[in-house]
Amino acid sequence: MSQPRQSRALVIVNTDFCSSDGDVVFGTRRGAKREAEKLSNILSRLNYKVKLMHNKTAKEIEDLYQQECCCEHGEYFVSVISSHGKEGVIFGCDSEPVKLTWIFQILSSEKCLVLTKIPKIFFIQRSVNMPLQERSPGSTL
Repeated sequence: MSQPRQSRALVIVNTDFCSSDGDVVFGTRRGAKREAEKLSNILSRLNYKVKLMHNKTAKEIEDLYQQECCCEHGEYFVSVISSHGKEGVIFGCDSEPVKLTWIFQILSSEKCLVLTKIPKIFFIQRSVNMPLQERSPGSTL
C-alpha cells in the first residue's frame, strides 16, 4: 500500500526591513523568527512538508507562491506569513508591498489546478508599524 502524499506548508517570516537604498524602514520584529521555527516544527510533526523562508523580498514572496502551483500537495496546503503590514497588504523585507488578494488569486482553482479541491489555510501575522522616517522624535518601537 502506498503512503499518502504529504501535505505542504509554506512559512514566510520577515524580521528585517530595508529600502532599496539600504535604509532601515521598519523596526526589527524580535521573536518572530523563533515563533516561525516553532510553528514549522509543529507542522513537521503533523506530517507536513514545510518550507520555512526568512527575509524574502516582495518579488521572492510572489515567486514562492507561484512555485506552489507546480508542487505535489497532500490533503491540505497551509500558508503562514509573518511580516510587517497593513490592511490587505504584507511587506517584503525590501519594504515593498504584496497584496494578499494577489496571493489568493495565484492559488485559486482557476490559476492553480494542483490545489483544486485541496483546502488552503492561511495565517497572516502582521505587525502594524509606521515606517521609521514617519515616527515622531522620541517614539519607540
